Amino acid sequence: MLKKLSRRILSILLVVLLVGSLAACNKSTDTKEDETTDKGDVTVAATNDKPKEKVTITYWHIFPEGDAFKAVNDKLIKDFNESQDEVFVDDLGISFFDFLSKMDTAIPAGTGPDVAFYSAEDSNFRAAAGVLANLKPYIDADGFDMSQFYEGAVKQVTYEDGIYAMPYTWSSRMLVYNKQMFRDAGLDPDSPPKTLEELADYSEKLTKVDADGKIEVMGFHPSLGNAAFADYLEGRGGSFFDENQNPIINSQTVIDTLQWYVDMTNKYGVKEAQSLKSTSATTGLDPFLAGYVAMEVNVNDFYKKLSESDIDYGICAIPIPAEGGVHAADGGGFDLEVFDHGDQAKIEAAWKFISYMTSVESQQYWAVQNKWPVANQTAMETSEEIKADPNWQTIVAELPYAVPNQYITKVKNWWNAISPEIEAAQSGIKTPKEALDAAQAAVEAQIESYDATN
Repeated sequence: MLKKLSRRILSILLVVLLVGSLAACNKSTDTKEDETTDKGDVTVAATNDKPKEKVTITYWHIFPEGDAFKAVNDKLIKDFNESQDEVFVDDLGISFFDFLSKMDTAIPAGTGPDVAFYSAEDSNFRAAAGVLANLKPYIDADGFDMSQFYEGAVKQVTYEDGIYAMPYTWSSRMLVYNKQMFRDAGLDPDSPPKTLEELADYSEKLTKVDADGKIEVMGFHPSLGNAAFADYLEGRGGSFFDENQNPIINSQTVIDTLQWYVDMTNKYGVKEAQSLKSTSATTGLDPFLAGYVAMEVNVNDFYKKLSESDIDYGICAIPIPAEGGVHAADGGGFDLEVFDHGDQAKIEAAWKFISYMTSVESQQYWAVQNKWPVANQTAMETSEEIKADPNWQTIVAELPYAVPNQYITKVKNWWNAISPEIEAAQSGIKTPKEALDAAQAAVEAQIESYDATN
Protein backbone atom coordinates (compact mmCIF):
# COMPACT_ATOMS: atom_id res chain seq x y z
CA MET A 1 0.00 0.00 0.00
CA LEU A 2 2.79 2.39 0.95
CA LYS A 3 4.74 1.54 -2.21
CA LYS A 4 1.68 2.22 -4.42
CA LEU A 5 1.12 5.61 -2.71
CA SER A 6 4.76 6.59 -3.17
CA ARG A 7 4.67 5.73 -6.88
CA ARG A 8 1.45 7.77 -7.26
CA ILE A 9 2.97 10.86 -5.57
CA LEU A 10 6.06 10.58 -7.74
CA SER A 11 3.94 10.44 -10.91
CA ILE A 12 2.05 13.56 -9.86
CA LEU A 13 5.30 15.44 -9.18
CA LEU A 14 6.69 14.51 -12.60
CA VAL A 15 3.54 15.78 -14.31
CA VAL A 16 3.71 19.10 -12.37
CA LEU A 17 7.35 19.55 -13.28
CA LEU A 18 6.69 18.80 -16.94
CA VAL A 19 3.77 21.24 -17.17
CA GLY A 20 5.78 23.93 -15.38
CA SER A 21 8.67 23.43 -17.73
CA LEU A 22 6.45 23.75 -20.83
CA ALA A 23 4.77 26.86 -19.42
CA ALA A 24 8.14 28.44 -18.77
CA CYS A 25 9.23 27.72 -22.34
CA ASN A 26 6.04 29.21 -23.75
CA LYS A 27 6.33 32.28 -21.53
CA SER A 28 9.92 32.83 -22.60
CA THR A 29 8.96 32.63 -26.26
CA ASP A 30 5.99 34.99 -25.83
CA THR A 31 8.09 37.54 -23.93
CA LYS A 32 10.62 37.87 -26.72
CA GLU A 33 7.86 38.68 -29.16
CA ASP A 34 5.33 40.69 -27.16
CA GLU A 35 6.11 41.46 -23.54
CA THR A 36 7.34 44.90 -22.57
CA THR A 37 7.83 46.59 -19.24
CA ASP A 38 7.34 50.30 -18.62
CA LYS A 39 10.30 52.07 -17.04
CA GLY A 40 9.20 55.64 -16.46
CA ASP A 41 8.84 57.35 -19.82
CA VAL A 42 10.94 54.77 -21.72
CA THR A 43 9.42 51.51 -23.00
CA VAL A 44 11.95 48.70 -22.49
CA ALA A 45 11.78 45.28 -24.14
CA ALA A 46 12.10 42.37 -21.71
CA THR A 47 14.85 40.85 -23.84
CA ASN A 48 17.32 43.07 -21.93
CA ASP A 49 17.94 45.17 -25.08
CA LYS A 50 19.32 48.56 -24.00
CA PRO A 51 16.58 51.26 -24.27
CA LYS A 52 17.12 54.23 -26.56
CA GLU A 53 18.24 57.18 -24.46
CA LYS A 54 16.91 60.68 -24.93
CA VAL A 55 19.27 63.25 -26.40
CA THR A 56 19.59 66.14 -23.96
CA ILE A 57 20.10 69.61 -25.41
CA THR A 58 20.66 72.90 -23.61
CA TYR A 59 18.54 75.95 -24.35
CA TRP A 60 19.50 79.42 -23.15
CA HIS A 61 16.96 82.23 -23.21
CA ILE A 62 16.21 85.64 -21.66
CA PHE A 63 13.36 84.62 -19.35
CA PRO A 64 14.78 84.03 -15.85
CA GLU A 65 12.79 83.67 -12.65
CA GLY A 66 10.44 86.61 -12.22
CA ASP A 67 10.32 87.55 -15.91
CA ALA A 68 6.87 88.36 -17.26
CA PHE A 69 7.28 85.93 -20.18
CA LYS A 70 8.76 83.01 -18.21
CA ALA A 71 5.52 81.08 -17.61
CA VAL A 72 4.65 80.83 -21.30
CA ASN A 73 8.21 79.90 -22.25
CA ASP A 74 8.29 77.22 -19.53
CA LYS A 75 4.97 75.77 -20.66
CA LEU A 76 6.13 75.37 -24.25
CA ILE A 77 9.35 73.64 -23.19
CA LYS A 78 7.44 71.33 -20.83
CA ASP A 79 4.91 70.46 -23.53
CA PHE A 80 7.68 69.63 -25.98
CA ASN A 81 9.50 67.42 -23.49
CA GLU A 82 6.30 65.51 -22.78
CA SER A 83 5.25 65.26 -26.43
CA GLN A 84 7.95 62.78 -27.46
CA ASP A 85 10.59 60.43 -26.03
CA GLU A 86 13.63 61.29 -28.15
CA VAL A 87 14.74 64.72 -26.94
CA PHE A 88 14.93 66.42 -23.56
CA VAL A 89 15.41 70.20 -23.36
CA ASP A 90 17.34 71.49 -20.36
CA ASP A 91 16.81 75.24 -20.28
CA LEU A 92 18.50 78.17 -18.56
CA GLY A 93 16.95 81.62 -18.20
CA ILE A 94 19.34 84.57 -18.03
CA SER A 95 18.49 88.26 -17.74
CA PHE A 96 18.84 90.04 -21.09
CA PHE A 97 22.04 92.01 -20.53
CA ASP A 98 23.71 89.17 -18.64
CA PHE A 99 22.66 86.89 -21.49
CA LEU A 100 24.52 88.97 -24.08
CA SER A 101 27.75 89.06 -22.06
CA LYS A 102 27.49 85.36 -21.24
CA MET A 103 27.01 84.47 -24.90
CA ASP A 104 29.89 86.74 -25.94
CA THR A 105 32.13 84.69 -23.66
CA ALA A 106 30.67 81.26 -24.36
CA ILE A 107 30.58 81.38 -28.18
CA PRO A 108 34.34 81.84 -28.76
CA ALA A 109 35.08 79.25 -26.07
CA GLY A 110 32.70 76.70 -27.58
CA THR A 111 30.87 76.34 -24.27
CA GLY A 112 27.58 77.87 -25.31
CA PRO A 113 24.17 76.19 -25.51
CA ASP A 114 22.85 73.96 -28.25
CA VAL A 115 19.97 76.38 -28.86
CA ALA A 116 19.68 80.08 -28.00
CA PHE A 117 16.88 82.65 -28.09
CA TYR A 118 18.87 85.39 -29.79
CA SER A 119 18.54 88.68 -31.66
CA ALA A 120 17.72 87.87 -35.28
CA GLU A 121 19.32 91.13 -36.45
CA ASP A 122 22.74 89.72 -35.56
CA SER A 123 22.26 86.14 -36.77
CA ASN A 124 24.19 86.76 -40.00
CA PHE A 125 27.25 87.74 -37.95
CA ARG A 126 27.22 84.34 -36.26
CA ALA A 127 26.41 82.52 -39.50
CA ALA A 128 29.40 84.20 -41.18
CA ALA A 129 31.59 83.21 -38.23
CA GLY A 130 30.67 79.54 -38.77
CA VAL A 131 29.28 78.88 -35.30
CA LEU A 132 25.67 78.17 -36.36
CA ALA A 133 24.22 75.06 -37.97
CA ASN A 134 22.70 75.51 -41.40
CA LEU A 135 19.07 74.46 -40.94
CA LYS A 136 18.12 74.39 -44.62
CA PRO A 137 18.89 70.65 -45.06
CA TYR A 138 16.50 69.84 -42.20
CA ILE A 139 13.87 72.25 -43.50
CA ASP A 140 14.05 70.63 -46.94
CA ALA A 141 14.10 67.06 -45.60
CA ASP A 142 11.00 67.62 -43.45
CA GLY A 143 9.21 69.73 -46.04
CA PHE A 144 8.92 72.44 -43.40
CA ASP A 145 6.94 75.33 -44.91
CA MET A 146 8.95 78.54 -44.54
CA SER A 147 6.30 80.51 -46.45
CA GLN A 148 4.19 80.53 -43.28
CA PHE A 149 6.61 83.11 -41.83
CA TYR A 150 6.81 86.82 -42.58
CA GLU A 151 9.09 87.40 -45.55
CA GLY A 152 11.17 89.97 -43.66
CA ALA A 153 11.70 87.57 -40.77
CA VAL A 154 12.97 84.83 -43.08
CA LYS A 155 15.21 87.28 -44.90
CA GLN A 156 16.82 88.24 -41.61
CA VAL A 157 17.92 84.68 -40.79
CA THR A 158 19.05 83.85 -44.33
CA TYR A 159 22.77 83.97 -45.04
CA GLU A 160 24.13 83.21 -48.51
CA ASP A 161 22.27 80.02 -49.57
CA GLY A 162 21.45 78.79 -46.08
CA ILE A 163 18.99 79.45 -43.27
CA TYR A 164 20.85 79.73 -40.00
CA ALA A 165 18.03 80.27 -37.51
CA MET A 166 14.29 79.86 -37.18
CA PRO A 167 12.33 83.13 -36.91
CA TYR A 168 10.50 83.25 -33.59
CA THR A 169 9.21 86.74 -32.82
CA TRP A 170 8.68 89.51 -35.35
CA SER A 171 8.01 93.15 -34.76
CA SER A 172 7.57 96.46 -36.47
CA ARG A 173 7.02 99.76 -34.69
CA MET A 174 3.83 101.71 -34.17
CA LEU A 175 2.59 105.01 -32.86
CA VAL A 176 0.81 104.74 -29.50
CA TYR A 177 -1.27 107.65 -28.25
CA ASN A 178 -3.24 108.67 -25.15
CA LYS A 179 -6.91 108.93 -26.09
CA GLN A 180 -7.86 110.94 -22.99
CA MET A 181 -5.17 113.49 -23.77
CA PHE A 182 -6.61 113.68 -27.29
CA ARG A 183 -10.06 114.45 -25.88
CA ASP A 184 -8.66 117.08 -23.50
CA ALA A 185 -6.93 118.78 -26.45
CA GLY A 186 -10.09 118.73 -28.57
CA LEU A 187 -8.78 116.01 -30.89
CA ASP A 188 -10.75 112.99 -32.09
CA PRO A 189 -9.34 109.93 -30.26
CA ASP A 190 -10.41 107.70 -33.12
CA SER A 191 -8.53 109.76 -35.74
CA PRO A 192 -4.80 109.60 -34.97
CA PRO A 193 -2.30 111.41 -37.23
CA LYS A 194 -1.52 109.71 -40.51
CA THR A 195 1.05 112.15 -41.93
CA LEU A 196 4.12 113.84 -40.46
CA GLU A 197 2.39 117.16 -41.02
CA GLU A 198 -0.58 116.03 -38.91
CA LEU A 199 1.82 114.61 -36.32
CA ALA A 200 3.46 118.04 -35.86
CA ASP A 201 0.06 119.73 -35.58
CA TYR A 202 -1.26 117.22 -33.04
CA SER A 203 1.97 117.42 -31.06
CA GLU A 204 1.61 121.18 -30.73
CA LYS A 205 -1.95 120.85 -29.44
CA LEU A 206 -1.08 118.06 -27.00
CA THR A 207 1.96 119.70 -25.41
CA LYS A 208 1.33 121.21 -21.96
CA VAL A 209 3.58 123.90 -20.49
CA ASP A 210 3.37 125.23 -16.90
CA ALA A 211 3.48 128.89 -15.82
CA ASP A 212 7.28 128.82 -15.72
CA GLY A 213 7.54 127.56 -19.26
CA LYS A 214 8.49 124.02 -18.20
CA ILE A 215 7.03 121.23 -20.29
CA GLU A 216 4.69 119.03 -18.25
CA VAL A 217 3.52 116.86 -21.14
CA MET A 218 5.29 116.66 -24.48
CA GLY A 219 3.06 116.00 -27.45
CA PHE A 220 5.66 113.97 -29.33
CA HIS A 221 9.40 113.54 -29.57
CA PRO A 222 11.05 111.43 -32.31
CA SER A 223 13.59 109.73 -30.04
CA LEU A 224 11.39 108.93 -27.03
CA GLY A 225 9.86 105.50 -26.53
CA ASN A 226 11.49 102.71 -28.51
CA ALA A 227 12.01 104.60 -31.74
CA ALA A 228 14.72 104.24 -34.36
CA PHE A 229 15.87 106.82 -36.87
CA ALA A 230 15.37 104.12 -39.49
CA ASP A 231 11.61 104.16 -38.79
CA TYR A 232 11.35 107.67 -40.17
CA LEU A 233 13.84 107.05 -42.97
CA GLU A 234 12.01 103.95 -44.23
CA GLY A 235 8.74 105.91 -44.11
CA ARG A 236 10.28 108.15 -46.78
CA GLY A 237 11.40 105.17 -48.84
CA GLY A 238 15.02 105.79 -47.86
CA SER A 239 17.90 103.53 -46.87
CA PHE A 240 21.52 103.82 -45.77
CA PHE A 241 22.72 101.37 -48.47
CA ASP A 242 21.61 100.61 -52.01
CA GLU A 243 20.75 97.15 -53.37
CA ASN A 244 24.45 96.46 -54.02
CA GLN A 245 25.40 97.30 -50.41
CA ASN A 246 27.02 100.60 -51.41
CA PRO A 247 26.61 103.34 -48.78
CA ILE A 248 24.20 106.17 -49.65
CA ILE A 249 24.20 107.67 -46.19
CA ASN A 250 24.44 111.27 -47.37
CA SER A 251 21.75 110.94 -50.06
CA GLN A 252 19.10 113.64 -50.17
CA THR A 253 16.42 111.38 -48.68
CA VAL A 254 18.54 110.68 -45.62
CA ILE A 255 19.43 114.39 -45.30
CA ASP A 256 15.75 115.36 -45.51
CA THR A 257 14.84 112.79 -42.87
CA LEU A 258 17.56 113.98 -40.52
CA GLN A 259 16.53 117.61 -41.02
CA TRP A 260 12.97 116.70 -39.99
CA TYR A 261 14.36 114.71 -37.06
CA VAL A 262 16.41 117.71 -35.89
CA ASP A 263 13.52 120.14 -36.34
CA MET A 264 11.19 117.96 -34.26
CA THR A 265 13.88 117.66 -31.58
CA ASN A 266 14.53 121.39 -31.43
CA LYS A 267 10.85 122.19 -31.29
CA TYR A 268 10.86 121.37 -27.60
CA GLY A 269 14.59 121.35 -26.93
CA VAL A 270 17.25 118.68 -26.59
CA LYS A 271 17.56 119.15 -22.83
CA GLU A 272 13.84 118.59 -22.28
CA ALA A 273 13.96 115.26 -24.12
CA GLN A 274 17.12 114.26 -22.24
CA SER A 275 15.39 115.13 -18.98
CA LEU A 276 12.45 112.90 -19.85
CA LYS A 277 14.81 110.08 -20.82
CA SER A 278 16.72 110.49 -17.56
CA THR A 279 13.52 110.46 -15.50
CA SER A 280 12.33 107.39 -17.37
CA ALA A 281 15.63 105.60 -16.73
CA THR A 282 15.54 106.51 -13.03
CA THR A 283 11.93 105.44 -12.46
CA GLY A 284 12.03 102.51 -14.85
CA LEU A 285 8.85 103.78 -16.46
CA ASP A 286 8.30 104.38 -20.14
CA PRO A 287 7.59 108.11 -20.83
CA PHE A 288 4.22 107.28 -22.38
CA LEU A 289 3.13 105.01 -19.54
CA ALA A 290 4.32 107.62 -17.03
CA GLY A 291 2.19 110.31 -18.71
CA TYR A 292 5.15 112.45 -19.86
CA VAL A 293 4.30 112.24 -23.57
CA ALA A 294 0.98 112.01 -25.40
CA MET A 295 2.31 110.09 -28.42
CA GLU A 296 5.39 107.95 -28.93
CA VAL A 297 6.80 105.36 -31.31
CA ASN A 298 7.29 101.93 -29.76
CA VAL A 299 7.65 98.28 -30.71
CA ASN A 300 4.67 95.98 -31.22
CA ASP A 301 5.40 93.86 -28.15
CA PHE A 302 4.85 97.02 -26.07
CA TYR A 303 1.22 95.93 -26.37
CA LYS A 304 1.55 93.75 -23.25
CA LYS A 305 2.53 96.72 -21.08
CA LEU A 306 -0.17 98.85 -22.66
CA SER A 307 -2.82 96.25 -21.97
CA GLU A 308 -1.76 96.05 -18.32
CA SER A 309 -1.87 99.84 -17.84
CA ASP A 310 -4.79 102.07 -16.87
CA ILE A 311 -4.27 104.31 -19.90
CA ASP A 312 -6.98 104.70 -22.51
CA TYR A 313 -4.64 104.16 -25.46
CA GLY A 314 -4.77 103.86 -29.21
CA ILE A 315 -2.43 102.22 -31.72
CA CYS A 316 -1.79 103.20 -35.33
CA ALA A 317 0.84 103.13 -38.07
CA ILE A 318 3.77 105.55 -37.80
CA PRO A 319 2.87 108.75 -39.72
CA ILE A 320 4.67 109.28 -43.02
CA PRO A 321 5.12 112.33 -45.32
CA ALA A 322 1.95 113.44 -47.09
CA GLU A 323 3.83 113.24 -50.38
CA GLY A 324 6.20 110.41 -51.21
CA GLY A 325 5.53 108.50 -48.00
CA VAL A 326 6.03 104.73 -47.92
CA HIS A 327 4.18 102.29 -45.67
CA ALA A 328 7.20 100.85 -43.87
CA ALA A 329 9.00 100.84 -40.52
CA ASP A 330 12.03 99.24 -38.92
CA GLY A 331 11.54 95.52 -38.32
CA GLY A 332 13.25 92.98 -36.13
CA GLY A 333 12.78 90.21 -33.65
CA PHE A 334 14.27 87.18 -31.96
CA ASP A 335 15.07 83.80 -33.42
CA LEU A 336 16.06 80.30 -32.29
CA GLU A 337 19.64 79.53 -33.29
CA VAL A 338 21.30 76.11 -33.25
CA PHE A 339 24.99 76.17 -32.40
CA ASP A 340 27.20 73.64 -34.15
CA HIS A 341 29.43 71.95 -31.57
CA GLY A 342 30.24 69.05 -33.86
CA ASP A 343 27.59 66.70 -32.42
CA GLN A 344 25.18 65.71 -35.19
CA ALA A 345 22.75 64.03 -32.79
CA LYS A 346 22.35 67.24 -30.82
CA ILE A 347 21.83 69.30 -33.97
CA GLU A 348 19.08 66.93 -35.10
CA ALA A 349 17.52 67.04 -31.63
CA ALA A 350 17.70 70.84 -31.64
CA TRP A 351 15.92 70.94 -34.99
CA LYS A 352 13.07 68.84 -33.58
CA PHE A 353 12.76 71.30 -30.70
CA ILE A 354 12.82 74.53 -32.70
CA SER A 355 10.46 73.20 -35.39
CA TYR A 356 8.01 72.45 -32.55
CA MET A 357 8.48 75.90 -31.02
CA THR A 358 7.82 77.65 -34.34
CA SER A 359 4.75 75.62 -35.32
CA VAL A 360 1.46 77.45 -35.80
CA GLU A 361 0.02 76.11 -32.53
CA SER A 362 3.07 76.99 -30.41
CA GLN A 363 3.40 80.41 -31.99
CA GLN A 364 -0.27 81.22 -31.42
CA TYR A 365 0.06 80.27 -27.77
CA TRP A 366 3.11 82.52 -27.39
CA ALA A 367 1.49 85.50 -29.14
CA VAL A 368 -1.88 85.36 -27.40
CA GLN A 369 -0.57 84.71 -23.89
CA ASN A 370 2.33 87.17 -24.08
CA LYS A 371 0.78 89.78 -26.39
CA TRP A 372 4.06 89.57 -28.26
CA PRO A 373 3.84 89.19 -32.07
CA VAL A 374 5.47 86.11 -33.57
CA ALA A 375 7.22 85.47 -36.86
CA ASN A 376 4.74 82.86 -38.03
CA GLN A 377 2.37 84.90 -40.20
CA THR A 378 -0.11 82.04 -40.48
CA ALA A 379 -0.30 81.84 -36.70
CA MET A 380 -0.93 85.58 -36.39
CA GLU A 381 -3.59 85.70 -39.10
CA THR A 382 -5.58 82.58 -38.16
CA SER A 383 -5.79 82.94 -34.37
CA GLU A 384 -9.40 83.46 -33.30
CA GLU A 385 -8.28 85.38 -30.19
CA ILE A 386 -6.20 87.77 -32.30
CA LYS A 387 -9.00 88.20 -34.84
CA ALA A 388 -11.36 89.25 -32.05
CA ASP A 389 -9.03 91.96 -30.69
CA PRO A 390 -9.03 95.33 -32.58
CA ASN A 391 -5.62 96.31 -31.19
CA TRP A 392 -4.14 93.01 -32.31
CA GLN A 393 -5.63 93.55 -35.74
CA THR A 394 -3.91 96.94 -36.01
CA ILE A 395 -0.59 95.32 -35.13
CA VAL A 396 -1.09 92.39 -37.51
CA ALA A 397 -1.82 94.81 -40.35
CA GLU A 398 1.60 96.44 -39.87
CA LEU A 399 3.80 93.34 -39.56
CA PRO A 400 4.15 92.63 -43.31
CA TYR A 401 5.60 96.13 -43.77
CA ALA A 402 8.42 95.65 -41.28
CA VAL A 403 11.80 96.18 -42.97
CA PRO A 404 14.57 93.86 -41.69
CA ASN A 405 17.90 95.21 -40.54
CA GLN A 406 20.55 95.38 -43.27
CA TYR A 407 23.51 93.04 -43.01
CA ILE A 408 26.40 94.63 -44.87
CA THR A 409 29.24 92.18 -45.45
CA LYS A 410 32.03 94.74 -45.57
CA VAL A 411 30.79 96.91 -42.69
CA LYS A 412 29.24 94.74 -40.02
CA ASN A 413 28.92 97.52 -37.46
CA TRP A 414 27.88 100.31 -39.81
CA TRP A 415 25.37 101.75 -37.35
CA ASN A 416 28.20 102.57 -34.92
CA ALA A 417 29.58 104.96 -37.55
CA ILE A 418 26.22 106.61 -38.24
CA SER A 419 24.66 106.90 -34.79
CA PRO A 420 27.15 109.44 -33.31
CA GLU A 421 26.70 111.69 -36.34
CA ILE A 422 22.92 111.67 -36.00
CA GLU A 423 23.32 112.63 -32.34
CA ALA A 424 25.73 115.41 -33.35
CA ALA A 425 23.10 116.84 -35.71
CA GLN A 426 20.34 116.42 -33.14
CA SER A 427 22.44 118.30 -30.59
CA GLY A 428 23.24 121.10 -33.03
CA ILE A 429 26.97 120.36 -33.20
CA LYS A 430 26.75 119.69 -36.94
CA THR A 431 24.24 120.38 -39.68
CA PRO A 432 22.44 117.29 -41.02
CA LYS A 433 24.51 117.39 -44.20
CA GLU A 434 27.81 117.76 -42.31
CA ALA A 435 26.89 114.88 -40.03
CA LEU A 436 25.88 112.56 -42.85
CA ASP A 437 28.90 113.45 -44.98
CA ALA A 438 31.07 112.45 -42.02
CA ALA A 439 29.14 109.19 -41.58
CA GLN A 440 29.47 108.43 -45.31
CA ALA A 441 33.23 108.99 -45.14
CA ALA A 442 33.57 106.79 -42.05
CA VAL A 443 31.72 103.88 -43.67
CA GLU A 444 33.64 104.24 -46.94
CA ALA A 445 36.89 104.06 -44.96
CA GLN A 446 35.75 100.83 -43.33
CA ILE A 447 34.91 99.37 -46.73
CA GLU A 448 38.35 100.30 -48.08
CA SER A 449 39.96 98.67 -45.06
CA TYR A 450 37.92 95.51 -45.61
CA ASP A 451 38.86 95.38 -49.30
CA ALA A 452 42.52 95.83 -48.47
CA THR A 453 42.59 92.91 -46.04
CA ASN A 454 40.33 90.43 -47.85
